[in-house]
Amino acid sequence: MGMMSKTVQKEEKKPRKRRSQAEKVGRRKFIIKKLHQHEELLKRIDRRTRMLADGLRGFLMLGEDYVSMVACKDDIDFAILNLLMEARHVGKRTGEIAAELGIDHRVISRRIYAMNKRMEEETEEVIVTKHKGKWRLIKRQRRDFAAIGGESKEVDE
Repeated sequence: MGMMSKTVQKEEKKPRKRRSQAEKVGRRKFIIKKLHQHEELLKRIDRRTRMLADGLRGFLMLGEDYVSMVACKDDIDFAILNLLMEARHVGKRTGEIAAELGIDHRVISRRIYAMNKRMEEETEEVIVTKHKGKWRLIKRQRRDFAAIGGESKEVDE
């Protein structure tokens, strides 16, 4: 009889149920903590990518599709970028661009500054500069667009 009671006791002893971290701190706090961990990981990846891009800056060619994806938020920005590509190294005044698009010249300036800001956040360089009262793409950008488009290299000032 003594042996039987020992086996019964062993069978009655069940494995202890373990609680997950979500159950211990609460589901909402757990999800928020995981979200912060993922955001930190994403920031580290962004820093590494920017570091690699900085090292390869001279070798990378930023195509029109990449620039328009990063800098342009709608069709008007894309149209401004296309007009500046067509103007090449000569550039265009804000009023000329506004007349072709049929919008106010102050809107053009604000949109160009916004495009530059978005591009600078991504690649740490602007794509459009103002030279002698005219907006034009930077020399490197004109070169990249010409090389990708298959056009001959143009002579810049």
